[in-house]
Amino acid sequence: MKFSLGVAAALAGFTSALQPADVYILQSKQASTSETPSLPRQVARLILLQRLAPEAWTDSLNDIPEDVTTETAVSYINQFGKSPQPLFDNKATSEPSQLLVMLEGISTEDAKTLKKTLKGSSPAFEVNDAPSSVANHNLAQSDMVSAGVGATNCDFVRAINPFEEECWSGKSSVAVFDVRKDTTILASLADNISRLQKLAQSGEMETTLVLLPETSRVSSLNAWSSKPQSLRHRQVAEEVMTEADEPAPTTAASEVEAADVPLASFVRGRDLPSCFASADSCQNSTGNCSGHGKCVNKYAREDGSDSGTCFYCQCESTRPDNGSVTHWAGATCSKVDVSAPFWLFTGFTILMVGILTFSIGLLYSIGEEKLPGVIGAGVSKSK
Repeated sequence: MKFSLGVAAALAGFTSALQPADVYILQSKQASTSETPSLPRQVARLILLQRLAPEAWTDSLNDIPEDVTTETAVSYINQFGKSPQPLFDNKATSEPSQLLVMLEGISTEDAKTLKKTLKGSSPAFEVNDAPSSVANHNLAQSDMVSAGVGATNCDFVRAINPFEEECWSGKSSVAVFDVRKDTTILASLADNISRLQKLAQSGEMETTLVLLPETSRVSSLNAWSSKPQSLRHRQVAEEVMTEADEPAPTTAASEVEAADVPLASFVRGRDLPSCFASADSCQNSTGNCSGHGKCVNKYAREDGSDSGTCFYCQCESTRPDNGSVTHWAGATCSKVDVSAPFWLFTGFTILMVGILTFSIGLLYSIGEEKLPGVIGAGVSKSK
């Protein structure tokens, strides 16, 4: 009997140790997902780094687990990473600040309370293998620093304030807090959550909240990555210096080479097929068209039949509250369509040049005409 109770207790403890970490992303355009995806910590790490690191930062995709395909990892990064900025916008003013807050020691009741505080918002995704507290501090103080983002030592209220410049590294900041050591943090978060949501809606600051369960504190996983940091840095340095001159002959080889491409260039410049075999493959590979469109069959007819199969992203226009209409383009609908403003600007320039040329020509033609002789007839010669 005692043995059975011991086994039951051990199983219960093992189950509780598998409690995932919820990740909330407060941004102007919330991702529309029917259910919360469960991601491994390696993919979650790449998403967090992509959101906070500057555009010039690169990291390798060869750190993802073997059971996760490169296409799946890229689709999650496109879906939950920060959106690319418009081509002609000034990044210094248009790009929102990025804040990452990692809260350790979250109990089940704390998670329920925070979900109510967030007004029913669901987590963007969850980390199914949340690592230990040591891994969290290494992520903030090592990986983030390597990507150009410094960990702040400010208290919670100052750390979440985008106007506290000494608590920020440029336009990004990461902070790790233990709610068991400071019991006022959850109350402070509840008091400031509406302000964080308003900053996200206005496009001034986007906040990523990682709620790490108490059970992950003593996890055997001591890193968010599955490879040593020195090895990752060496691989990225080698990948940036190496150029692939010949395309891969097989699909399997191309997947291996794709996994070795630095993350920033892989996500931004990776060529996608013009047609997908199904709507699911189109959504998974394009991150549901980056949330700016939908996958449709090019050969679909109005009567519901089709003459072939070719799914692609049909981009749509978006208009935030009190904002202008944004037209999206590209294979994944992740690029801002600037063709209309370009042709408007070009046409206006040509029109103004034409008007100016015509005006100057008209002035010259008037000046070249001879005055009629009758004008000087009434002028007497002075003696």
